[in-house]
Amino acid sequence: MTDNNNVEFLELTSDSQAAQQSHRLLLLDIEARKRATTVDVPTLPNDVRDALRNWGEPIRLFGEDLAAIRDRLRMVMARWEVWKEQQEQGLVDSQMELPQPMQVGSEGVGAGVEEEITETTYTHAKPELVNARKIICDYSLSRSKYRLDMERQRRRGMIRWTRGKKRARLFDKEDEGDANNTGSLYCDEGLKEDSLVVKELDNTCETMYKSIRNHALEGSQYGDVRPLSAVCTSSVVSSMGDDTTIASETPKLIATGGWSGGIKIWNGGADHSKDSDDQNGGQEGEAAPLDLLGAKNIVHEDRIMGIAMKSYLSSTTSTDSLTMVATASIDLTAKLCKVTINEEANTNSDDMDVENLNTKDNPLRYNIEECAHLKGHQARLCSVAFHPTGKYVATTSFDHTWRLWDVETSSMAEGKELLLQDGHAREVYGVGFHPDGSLVSTTDFGGVVQCWDLRTGKSACHFLGHAKRVICSEFSPNGFQLATAGDDGTIKIWDLRRRKACASIPAHTNLITQLKFAHSSQNGEFLASSSFDGTGKIWSTRDWKLLTMLQGHEGKVMGIDVLDGPRCGVVTCGYDKTLKLWQ
Repeated sequence: MTDNNNVEFLELTSDSQAAQQSHRLLLLDIEARKRATTVDVPTLPNDVRDALRNWGEPIRLFGEDLAAIRDRLRMVMARWEVWKEQQEQGLVDSQMELPQPMQVGSEGVGAGVEEEITETTYTHAKPELVNARKIICDYSLSRSKYRLDMERQRRRGMIRWTRGKKRARLFDKEDEGDANNTGSLYCDEGLKEDSLVVKELDNTCETMYKSIRNHALEGSQYGDVRPLSAVCTSSVVSSMGDDTTIASETPKLIATGGWSGGIKIWNGGADHSKDSDDQNGGQEGEAAPLDLLGAKNIVHEDRIMGIAMKSYLSSTTSTDSLTMVATASIDLTAKLCKVTINEEANTNSDDMDVENLNTKDNPLRYNIEECAHLKGHQARLCSVAFHPTGKYVATTSFDHTWRLWDVETSSMAEGKELLLQDGHAREVYGVGFHPDGSLVSTTDFGGVVQCWDLRTGKSACHFLGHAKRVICSEFSPNGFQLATAGDDGTIKIWDLRRRKACASIPAHTNLITQLKFAHSSQNGEFLASSSFDGTGKIWSTRDWKLLTMLQGHEGKVMGIDVLDGPRCGVVTCGYDKTLKLWQ
């Protein structure tokens, strides 16, 4: 202070200015953390990456996962919004600089950024694909007609069974039905017949649930020298949809694939001696559950990741092969193998040499022969599935695509590829066909579930809701529900009619490896799931409650499937190299 009472201000030192700047940034961070919860950020990894580039920030720091990257982007945007407000109010120094987006418009952050233009493109289909679409269309229309007629009958019976005849008449007047029509809700005969169908369905379901709650381990077998990675069972598909009678007459087979690259066929509990006696001249012998029926030790050069078995078709009779097995491997290939009757089979399991299976001196009941080699994917394959017609097979891959192959025209020299479908931004893993054959669902590591219409080639719908990778998808036999699961341990049930989730089940504590609905002969009354938490679980499809838990594997459960038939058997395979049967 001078003699004239004039105040003289001294400039702060550089250290003081730096400390003051650090204090302001600290206060700004505190306010930004409060604001961050209200800031909207993109969810897809590609959008998050583009936003960080727009802000001039590194797209990924060492040790960051996807959630941490989104949190960092949220803090950058919140910090900039708080700083902008405080600058307008004169509360911060104008020399204080923060990272800003490359272009900022009058409407807010990123308003001036040019939006990415997305366009759906179509290509001309090959004549083979057009013909395949016609076959799929004819097949799906007949199947869907039968399925919808059954749903209408059950709906009428449910109205009569739960709401009484008076309520049924109200529904009938709304629908303006004809009283003389036996299918009318007002007709006593139609009501009585439909209500009996629903009553029988409920009684069958109650008996089924009671037996499932008593499921126990019936058998266990070492399936391979390395972990088993996939399992599937045989099923029955009728052209008119009535699969119950045929399911009890066909042999029940189990196919497994492992890390060693081989596949094996096991007995699922039916009497295969009758089938072999009729075709082999009356050989004696009876196969017990989980007896080895066929084996091929080297099918792929590397691990098998997915396996599927062709359904028995009641409308066609083939003498060439009993069934067919498709496998997908990380050696970039998929293969089709025929399962045929071995006329020189050794039916006496006591005389079988376990160390030399399926050799000339020790033949098994079934032969497994490679019949097609499907090449074309540019990265490892993940899953494989047969179309309900049995004429086509779908594969998924880490190359972000899925492909549809023709089974009948494929050979060892060249696999007949009908469709190469992209549309996923991440690796495609799960695949499943609609029971009518009209739709196919695919899942990817970005948490996206896509449903494609095979008759038109267009995307029918897509679902978002999983927090992490989606590993598997499975359509319900009722035709309007889709189950998906993956890394987050949650099973989500999607309603295809409303195109939104109708149930979310916190099923497991670790990655879910496979989902399987009960077969159509079992009315799809339960859903089976397997997980890396070492358990398999069975859920009721009526209220999505847990029916029973299958514990017995020493480690991860790699796959699960349901045996067709009234006993509702379940098979699981695990990292402990074992195959287990529960019923």
